[in-house]
Amino acid sequence: MVTRLLLAVLLVTGLAACAQQAPPPAAPAPAARPAPSAPPGGFGATEQAFTQLEIATDDQALRMLGTGARRASSARLRGYAAALAGARRAELAELHGLLDAAGVRYQNLHAGHDMPGMPTNAELIGLDAASDFDATLVDLVRAHLSESATVARSAAREVAHPATRDLASRMASARAASLAELGRLG
Repeated sequence: MVTRLLLAVLLVTGLAACAQQAPPPAAPAPAARPAPSAPPGGFGATEQAFTQLEIATDDQALRMLGTGARRASSARLRGYAAALAGARRAELAELHGLLDAAGVRYQNLHAGHDMPGMPTNAELIGLDAASDFDATLVDLVRAHLSESATVARSAAREVAHPATRDLASRMASARAASLAELGRLG
């Protein structure tokens, strides 16, 4: 009986001591990672957002570049704008092709927005009225290329869809080359 009493006291004392100890530190939570934009290799929300943004931006850029190809006083700048417009038309075909292949209807969610790198209607009107057309065109083209390169580099890192990632990578490289060429023009 004494033995049972002693055992009971030891158990109660041991349990009480355990309850007073701090619990062992929890393992740190894993760093939060963004959810993938789509199932592996799929065309998800990130791909759609990138594609639709670039279509809206390229549509506005085409208006700017078409004006530049017609009105720039420098023959080199006119040629540059015309070549860049051709590249944008080809890019637009690929961007629309990505949406079509995914069964996504294009929606211009950015119409009328004032976003870096996307020439606004007011900027295009200002370009038409600019006293120094060539310098204004160069500034607008540089802003377009710089911001669009940033967006394309980000998409090349973040999207899951291989064809979209490939296009974004090519766009980033093309923007860098176009910026370098623009720098040599003036």
